[in-house]
Amino acid sequence: MTRCRPGTARLPGRLAIAALMATILAVTGHAQTAPVPGKRCMNAMRKIDRESAEIAANAERIARDRDARAVCSSRRACARLDGTIDDAERKQARRELRLARFREEASAACGTK
Repeated sequence: MTRCRPGTARLPGRLAIAALMATILAVTGHAQTAPVPGKRCMNAMRKIDRESAEIAANAERIARDRDARAVCSSRRACARLDGTIDDAERKQARRELRLARFREEASAACGTK
């Protein structure tokens, strides 16, 4: 008669318990989780978040500069504010184009439409 290694006799019992737990989890739905997004998807989403935050901050700067332009008193200050507003509006347009491109990249990386 051959002798079994210690702990090998319990292996089928452990497998049965694991199979039972897996079946219970599958039936109750707890085993089904949402797929974890990949690294490319996460990076694309971070780009979108960063760009959206910059667009919002730039819009606030434009509004603040327009308010200041409405009450400026010297020609020099008004000219400086006009230049600042023009630059910020050009930057805003570029950022919105970048955001659209980032959203397309994210939809391709994350597999969404």
